[in-house]
Amino acid sequence: MWRRMGLLCFLLGSAAHIGDVTNAANLHMKARVQGDAPVWSDDAKLWLSKYGDTTEAAYMNNLDTVNTASVEGALMFVQAEGINVNEQSVKCQRKNSMQYVVFYELTIVQPTYGIKYYESHQPPEYGEFVAMDGAKCTDEGSDLSDDCKVYYGLKGAMDIGPMVGSNLQTSDPRAPYPGNYWFSFPNSCAQELREDKTDECREKYPGGLCAMGTEPDGEKCTFSYKILGYINIDDLVGITEQGYSNYTEFCEDGGVEFKATNTGSGFEVDESIDFWKDPGDEDANSERATKMVTMYNELASNGTSANMVVLPSVDTLTSDNPKCYENSPKCASAQYGCNRTLYSQICQVCSSEGDGCEAAPSDFSFPELTLPANSSSSTDSTDGSGSSTGKKGDSTSSTSSAAGTLSEGNSAMMASTASALVALVALVASNLL
Repeated sequence: MWRRMGLLCFLLGSAAHIGDVTNAANLHMKARVQGDAPVWSDDAKLWLSKYGDTTEAAYMNNLDTVNTASVEGALMFVQAEGINVNEQSVKCQRKNSMQYVVFYELTIVQPTYGIKYYESHQPPEYGEFVAMDGAKCTDEGSDLSDDCKVYYGLKGAMDIGPMVGSNLQTSDPRAPYPGNYWFSFPNSCAQELREDKTDECREKYPGGLCAMGTEPDGEKCTFSYKILGYINIDDLVGITEQGYSNYTEFCEDGGVEFKATNTGSGFEVDESIDFWKDPGDEDANSERATKMVTMYNELASNGTSANMVVLPSVDTLTSDNPKCYENSPKCASAQYGCNRTLYSQICQVCSSEGDGCEAAPSDFSFPELTLPANSSSSTDSTDGSGSSTGKKGDSTSSTSSAAGTLSEGNSAMMASTASALVALVALVASNLL
């Protein structure tokens, strides 16, 4: 039973109780920047990847070991890495052909061992963020990271299952976006590049992504998804309203989207279209994210974009998601509890009483969890981050260590004892292949 403890993420999900363990639905909305737009399938009634010989393959290819970003931080990587003409490797082409922001609704049920292993992690409900590229965990030096090895118990590591990870990424002075969290979604055979994966490897090392039409249980799979819709970056930043069909045409006609010098402490801007002005200002960046959501919701609701779904409000997501203490031992033991914030519905530990903060009732007890039998083999790992009762405490990865992962060639969440959580995410990537 405990091995199946997990967290479900549903858009407008509702709470449910299974036995004496809370399994409420949590909503998460996340986003990804891609070079290719999703394709609507009349048969599946879903937005799928344009890559894949079958409907099932097209479904898998959207989230086949990838990184995503919070909706609030979806534009961070575009701004920091994608638009500066002084850093373009191909003239008049954004880095990795960035073209669309795609919005995802995720249902996640984290493996029980993973909840225990990362019980002190910040943010709660998640494991460590793992950089991913080419449908593979990005190596640290010449080897996989410890946080990737534990997905399957590779090389003697503890086997906790494919745990969705997340870390805060707000330290890049080129694009300081408040509420910018990055997420890692491990699928099958995450230790190999897409072109090197075999059916045997995928079967031996099953991943987090559920088969199309299947909901996660924290044991057979960890997450499922639904694409709500997408927005064209050229529309968002105002290029198409100037009469150009796309950024390349705009650039070849002498237009400059963004030109700046990277000083190491931010951008010194030489020229920019209005949308990207004041890149080092947090308020300006927040306003950019707000404009993105507003434009997308108008697009999804005005009848011109069939099959797109309006994003729910953060308040709606919070009211329909479980309490943080139901999903996180850290929140269950916090004096003032935790509160949910952002489209990603991140739980944050409260340092005092405040709006949205809710402590666990006096009669509430979070289930006692255990680690797998081989816990001694990896809890005291070489990076010193483990212990016999869990993994890392509060942690924030630098942007530079994972920058390549969000430009990945492809197009949240907690324990199986826990409740289902729904959030919105944005996918940050270029092309699938």
